[in-house]
Amino acid sequence: MRTTTIFKRLLDLSGVTVSEVEFLGDRVVVKVKLRKSKLTCSLCSFTTKARYDTRPVTSSWRHLDLGRWRLEVQADLRRIECPVHGTRIESVPFARAGAHFTRDFEDLVGWLATTMDKTALCRLVRIDWDSVGRIIERVMATGLDPKRLDNLFVAGVDEVSWRKGHSYLTLVSDHDKNKFIWGKEGKDAATLDSFFDELGEERSAEITAMSMDMGPAYEKSAKGEHHAINAVICYDPFHVVQLATTALDKIRREIWQEMNWSVFCGGSFI
Repeated sequence: MRTTTIFKRLLDLSGVTVSEVEFLGDRVVVKVKLRKSKLTCSLCSFTTKARYDTRPVTSSWRHLDLGRWRLEVQADLRRIECPVHGTRIESVPFARAGAHFTRDFEDLVGWLATTMDKTALCRLVRIDWDSVGRIIERVMATGLDPKRLDNLFVAGVDEVSWRKGHSYLTLVSDHDKNKFIWGKEGKDAATLDSFFDELGEERSAEITAMSMDMGPAYEKSAKGEHHAINAVICYDPFHVVQLATTALDKIRREIWQEMNWSVFCGGSFI
């Protein structure tokens, strides 16, 4: 079996044919050719058989590592004249627009980002954290389930902080599915308003219960017009218990101060 055939089966990239394989030190370079006859704009669905020209520089994408070897996919791409976006490089079926990594590599990084810490992830896949952030943005843009906001009846909202508490994210979860379904930077009422705007009036009215902390911002948004108007607001038990404990401690101190210290040997502990 030829080396090109072996790598075609190993990579399993759709819409391409492996034309050449090179072993260069610590990396393997696999050169491919696109099989499709029509060219597609990388930013929209426009297709054409006419090409503007061929890109003078070979395009390269990082793929999943092959053991200790770094694996790169290379291809000579054509450019097209899109009526909407102008002169653009044609799209490839194995990578997202503007990416220097294959779709398989980015999907792996996106999954690892949910299960590993930053340092371990960067060491494992051998890329910097800024690249991880850009990959996550692309994966989220194409990988989010468009139906994730459907059938939302019991929701929860809370904020998380990063950068030592100077920045916050508002996260909304579906308690029935035990999944986060929405998030945005910020922690005020306007941030949660954005969630209800995306959810829409009809689906917002279907929410029967919504859990949150006792801050005024989230409750104000939830009770807003066309928002979760039919939902029962359920306060986070942690904050309820915290308030009760604080109140109990206050009463305990007041009672202690009102007592006659002379009963306790002039105020000293026995």
